Amino acid sequence: MDHNPSSRVSFGCPDDLLETLDEIAEREDKNRSEKLRDLVQKEVEAKGDLDEPQPILPDNEQLADAYRMLHERASAPHKIKRRVKLETAKNKLYDNDTPKAAVLEEIIKPLESLGYVSVEPGNQSVWIFVRPMRYTDSEDIVTFGEKAVS
Repeated sequence: MDHNPSSRVSFGCPDDLLETLDEIAEREDKNRSEKLRDLVQKEVEAKGDLDEPQPILPDNEQLADAYRMLHERASAPHKIKRRVKLETAKNKLYDNDTPKAAVLEEIIKPLESLGYVSVEPGNQSVWIFVRPMRYTDSEDIVTFGEKAVS
C-alpha cells in the first residue's frame, strides 16, 4: 500500500492490545502504522461497498468466516436442503488454532447459540442446517434475494 497519508488518526487502546499488535507487526516485518493501515484496508475491502446490502455476520471473525463457508456449502446449486454434514464441516473448518476435535464446541455450537445454524441428528449423519444469509439494506433487514420495502 502506498504510504502518503492525507489524514492522521488518534485513538485510545489498552496497552496489552498494542503490545500484542506490535509483536504481530514485528513478526510480519512491519511497524505499528503499517499493520494498522493493512487492517483498515482489509476492513474497507470486506465491508466498504456501502451501496450494496451488507451481510449480517457474527462479530467474531472466525465465526463469521465459518458461517460464510457453511452458507456457501449449504447453498450449492445441487443442494435440496440447506444443510452440511457435521463431518464435512469439521473437515473444512479445522486449522492450526482450532483442531478438528474442537470445531463442534469452538465454532459450530457458538454459531448455533447465535442462531446462524442448528445441529440435528439424521438417520445416518449429524447435519448442520444453515440459516439463509440475511443482509442490511439501509436500515432494513432482508433475506438473500429479497428487496427491502420502503
